Amino acid sequence: MVTKSANSLKQSAYQLPKVFKGSILLIALWSLCLLSTFAVILGYGVRQKIMLASRLDDRAKLSLIAEAGIVRAIAEVKRELPKSYDAINDYWSINIDTFKDIPLGDGRFNVYNEYINDISGLMETRFGLVDEERKININTAESRIIKNILRFALNIDEMLAQQLAASIVDWRDSDSELSIPSGSAEDAFYNDLQYPYEAKDANFESLDELLLVKGITPGIFEKIKDYITIYGTGRVNVNTASKFVLLSVGFTEDIVDKIITVRSGDDGILGNADDIFFDSSSSVAVKLNQFYALNEATLGEINAISDLYLNSTSSCFMARSTATLRNKKSSQTIISVFDKDGKVLYWRES
Repeated sequence: MVTKSANSLKQSAYQLPKVFKGSILLIALWSLCLLSTFAVILGYGVRQKIMLASRLDDRAKLSLIAEAGIVRAIAEVKRELPKSYDAINDYWSINIDTFKDIPLGDGRFNVYNEYINDISGLMETRFGLVDEERKININTAESRIIKNILRFALNIDEMLAQQLAASIVDWRDSDSELSIPSGSAEDAFYNDLQYPYEAKDANFESLDELLLVKGITPGIFEKIKDYITIYGTGRVNVNTASKFVLLSVGFTEDIVDKIITVRSGDDGILGNADDIFFDSSSSVAVKLNQFYALNEATLGEINAISDLYLNSTSSCFMARSTATLRNKKSSQTIISVFDKDGKVLYWRES
């Protein structure tokens, strides 16, 4: 009996440490798993913070580089010597050396605009600025002119263009009367929307406000935004205006084609040294008559439209500056409108 008890005790003495060893190993494995999990979570968090800091640093660099493009654009306009005209071949309008792939710090900027070539009909890129006087000012233009630019830019029928134009005019005018009996909109229409508001009854302060006007969808806005403005004198610069804009103020297509042909010079290419410019609104008919034998009725029509709607200079300019970083896909664009004195009228970063 004594011997069996002693043997049992010896067996327990040997078995008990094995159980402890197994428990310790299990606890160690669980601890290792937990520590590994914590390490992965901590590493992921640190990685995310590093990536965020890197993105913020890139964004700050991009913003400064894009802003430098706007500063250069303003400087280019301010250094232009005073003259009686502004034209497409001015240095602020087309200047590859000043505005294309300009290196700065860790990146570069481009100041450019895209436009439809009135002669070829193709979309092209021009490195330079856009003057706002080449567009129709929707704060000052009469309904007929707004209707025309909508019709040409959107390629829609006259009735729909008239309805959209009337809605734009009713948005900005101070009364509550409809410009046309149907198709336009005043407070009654906007108050009946799911999220109601009232017509502004004042000038547009941003082109984006057009999206609040009845009938102006994002798709329509994208198609017309390059032909309209809220800046400038309200008169159209005959030296820079596109075919659609010149048609909108009332010229016939034949006269518009003649204006564009004369502006383009002997080589037929707009924007180089041989371009011909109009130095005043009154010189349009005179200069056209030098190239084409126009009759008295046509000259009178040209003079009448020129006196009311045209100018030969520009007072406000739009610059689109896009910045990129070396060996990175990210980019940032700043769009700014400013006057000849460099006063910023509009600023948008995207």
